[in-house]
Amino acid sequence: MGDLTLFVPEAVVLLGAIVAFVLSVIGSSYRVNWIASVIMAILGVAMSIAWLGAAGEPFFPGIYRVDAFSQLLKVGITTGLFLSVLIAGNPGSVREHSRIDFPMFLFFSAVGMMMMVSATELITLYVALELSAYGLYILAALNKRQREGSEAAAKYVLFGAASSAVTLFGISLIFGVARSTLLSEIIATQPTPLMVIGVLLALSGVLFKLAVFPFHAWAPDTYQGAPHEAVTFIGTASKVAAVGVIARLLFLAIPAHDSLVNALLVLCVASMTVGNLAAIVQNDIKRVLAYSTVAQAGYILIGLVSFSSMGVASAIYYAVIYVPIVFCAFLVVCVLGADGSNPTKSSIAGLYQRSPLLAATLLVGMFGLAGIPPTSGFMGKWFLFSAAIKSDLLWLVLIGAINATVSLYYYLRIIKEAYLTPPADETAIKVSPATAIAAGLGMTLVLVMGIYPRLLWELAEAAAKAIN
Repeated sequence: MGDLTLFVPEAVVLLGAIVAFVLSVIGSSYRVNWIASVIMAILGVAMSIAWLGAAGEPFFPGIYRVDAFSQLLKVGITTGLFLSVLIAGNPGSVREHSRIDFPMFLFFSAVGMMMMVSATELITLYVALELSAYGLYILAALNKRQREGSEAAAKYVLFGAASSAVTLFGISLIFGVARSTLLSEIIATQPTPLMVIGVLLALSGVLFKLAVFPFHAWAPDTYQGAPHEAVTFIGTASKVAAVGVIARLLFLAIPAHDSLVNALLVLCVASMTVGNLAAIVQNDIKRVLAYSTVAQAGYILIGLVSFSSMGVASAIYYAVIYVPIVFCAFLVVCVLGADGSNPTKSSIAGLYQRSPLLAATLLVGMFGLAGIPPTSGFMGKWFLFSAAIKSDLLWLVLIGAINATVSLYYYLRIIKEAYLTPPADETAIKVSPATAIAAGLGMTLVLVMGIYPRLLWELAEAAAKAIN
């Protein structure tokens, strides 16, 4: 056994899940459970940051690695957890009798995601993947509008189960060729067509979490039907974990292979194009964000298919900054849909007059997703495109730039509604102190990491070196 202190960040988040469970069992009020969960989430972020420089293997050799790569992604995951818990003080879209259990499932899923990014053995990775998924399946079903919640969860579970089965089959193929489930031993195996097929199949479960085309079909309906607070967590933390696992598999399991690279290039282009074109015709804000997620997954793949240290660093950087960017958008959805309804473009008309804070938060989120300076979204795309150019993928950068231009239409259209369209209802929107704090944190992170990206970029470079 190794140094178990390396497992402290995960242990703190797991303790948070246990605390939330105990409080629900003894009949505490949701308010007490929420306050305790916020405190534990803060501790989770603090421990993840404190353990940024940690390295080693807390368990048996070869199955679980703590390094600069895993620790930076854990900061992103715990940040997504904290922000999601912070705005769930009064989760209006969650069934009232289920609210007491809501934080517990958030914490359990976060533990699974943290384990995913450290797993260096296929069975450990698969177990962590399933641990992170089960909580999300339940969260998706907790919408106060039971029909929508049931439909969202059913589609999420069916697609998740199918991708999980395919992933397990891919793992079996990899094991059949390499005679090992340790990534360090698999990479030493001569790549064969069967190995490449196995890796692609094993990736399917993670591409499903990232909502990459054609594994994206669950996203629009699940985003639309799941509780707003649950979708906030699904749309932030799970993306960071997915990027970590894809990078581990691509760079530790098998060297770059022409068939593998070509397949990922196709998925990259298809995700960007399908996501942006589909988002243009959506009216429901959550469906817009769902298809935006598909497009953003394509941008992230630009860095990974570059198969370079800079490409990995740019993908890590983008995954981490994506958390506060998309959180800003979902925070507005949570407030406007506090009664359980799904905000539409007409719902945000005149938002600036009703709540300047929410309008500013929405502006920062949309600018970040569109990649407009001075947000971190601009720097993220800059790093991704730069990595692709250095890998002689200029044509891919051109496609990405065209898609980014197309996306400006629907992102700026939302901003236009919020700032230039007269409101149908001029009643001021009241924002709770916790929500105001969350909005301030989200905007600050997006702008600071865009204006001063050096610190995060240096951490991302160190993380990329740890995995290469």
